[in-house]
Amino acid sequence: MSDPLLAGFARVDITPALDDPPSFEIFDPIYLRALHLRQGGRRATFLAADLFVLDEAMLASAARRLAAAGIDAGWVLPGASHIGTGPTLFSYYHNQPTEALKEFGRDEDYAGAAAGVIEAACRDAVPARLALGAGTAAAGLQYNRRAHDEEGRLRMVSLTEFATPPEELRYDAVDRQVGVLRVDREGRRPAALVAFGCHALALWDDRGNISGDYPGRLSRELAAAGIDSLFFQGALGNVHPVRREQDPAARIGRSLAATVQDVWSTLEPGDADLELSSATVELEPAATAGVEAAKAEWESRPSEAEGLARYDYWRARHFEERDAQPVTLSSVRVGGGVLLHVPGEPFVETAEAIRAAVPADPLVVLSNPCPEVGYLPTPEAHREGGDEPLFAALGAGEEPRLRRAAIELLK
Repeated sequence: MSDPLLAGFARVDITPALDDPPSFEIFDPIYLRALHLRQGGRRATFLAADLFVLDEAMLASAARRLAAAGIDAGWVLPGASHIGTGPTLFSYYHNQPTEALKEFGRDEDYAGAAAGVIEAACRDAVPARLALGAGTAAAGLQYNRRAHDEEGRLRMVSLTEFATPPEELRYDAVDRQVGVLRVDREGRRPAALVAFGCHALALWDDRGNISGDYPGRLSRELAAAGIDSLFFQGALGNVHPVRREQDPAARIGRSLAATVQDVWSTLEPGDADLELSSATVELEPAATAGVEAAKAEWESRPSEAEGLARYDYWRARHFEERDAQPVTLSSVRVGGGVLLHVPGEPFVETAEAIRAAVPADPLVVLSNPCPEVGYLPTPEAHREGGDEPLFAALGAGEEPRLRRAAIELLK
């Protein structure tokens, strides 16, 4: 007989304190959330963060704290919701216009909070039953920012330039899958892990303030329905939110919550074996300038236009003494379905190709936006150009290698 499956959930508030005098507003609080699954010696913890990115340094610091508490962080699967309305903790890239929220040097505080929420989720573990399903998001919540005009020329549809996507362009596909892991726990509120691929930038015009954006509104809606939840990005690399109505984050969050509840009602959680597997692939970095040249370029830029140069300087330092970036892909099987965890920001095309090659129902992609990988453009996108290749830490031929590694792992 299999060991019982246990599940625990926890969250911790990481909302920054207002400075004096206040230079930003707090629209709604932001959190770290953790879902811990354990069966015998097998365990996996999903760590969801209302932050722009989660990087290697912060996660390594959290792992050291967990090791001191006797917890192995080897199967902590992180996921930043990629909000633009949160504090900027790391100095390699930012679009945060409020100086008080550029919390450079406070990485350790947030690493401590991450370790704490994981410990709390482990302590909260009780017998549980699982079911994995997926639904389809309503149309009009997201769009592929890589659009084309009548002549087939690439037109990047940026949030800064366009309030809503112009209708005369032809848009590439979006991934409308809404993945839902239902976790029914004995004596506790049920929990849901939700995955959806779209940059959490519905409140783009309110950057410089604090909000969980649409993932935060989604979690609030589910909490009102009696469901604890945590959010992971899916194939978000080339996808932006449609900012219609006065509060587009609330519109998207409410719509996604309705889809989650529809899927939830069809799922029948049962006893399950926790099946975990992973594979690490060494991927080549994109070419960088030398450290000194990249630093000089960054220092020459005005503060309002230094984001890319800052990232290029960070890449030059990060890859100065390494010729590869290890990328670990992780699989959690639930019944006939799979949760596939991928570092970076995969494109819609990557998720679709993996699903087409792997017989899983459903196959839900969980991504973690992080600077070590950045965007994961396809070779076609690299050839075509546009914004994403500029913020890609890996070379133009590495997305197919990652795609093949994922398919081999899942098969």
